[in-house]
Amino acid sequence: MTVLISIILMVVAAAFVAVPFVRPEPALAGAVTPAGREERRRFERQKADAYAAIKEAEFDHQMGKLSAADFGALRQRYMGRALEALAALEGAAAMKPRQLPVPGRPARIAFCPACGHGVPPRANFCPACGRSLKEEPESRKRKAES
Repeated sequence: MTVLISIILMVVAAAFVAVPFVRPEPALAGAVTPAGREERRRFERQKADAYAAIKEAEFDHQMGKLSAADFGALRQRYMGRALEALAALEGAAAMKPRQLPVPGRPARIAFCPACGHGVPPRANFCPACGRSLKEEPESRKRKAES
């Protein structure tokens, strides 16, 4: 009788351990669909194109090829496109859970804060404008302010 009970207990334990391997994984609530990835790429491209157009218009204005009125109109139009893309990207980012940075390790900067150009993973300077991407320590910031 004890042999039968021990066999039944082993079968139950084996079934309990094997259930996660057999059962299909439920769909994640925040999973990104291929259509969602494509839409995100479209908005990323729209943002990058708008930033590039603004940069080009600023360069043309500085070179004297573009009047101040034309520059203002172009800047407004492309800023609207960039803001539209940013709003769409922010909305998509708000729906997915955010990952907190690991303490003690600086967060990676994906875009230059000065010009908005995409930055390679281990870059120390922006490839477009040359600005340093290293964050200043708090002590330096405080010294500069005083």
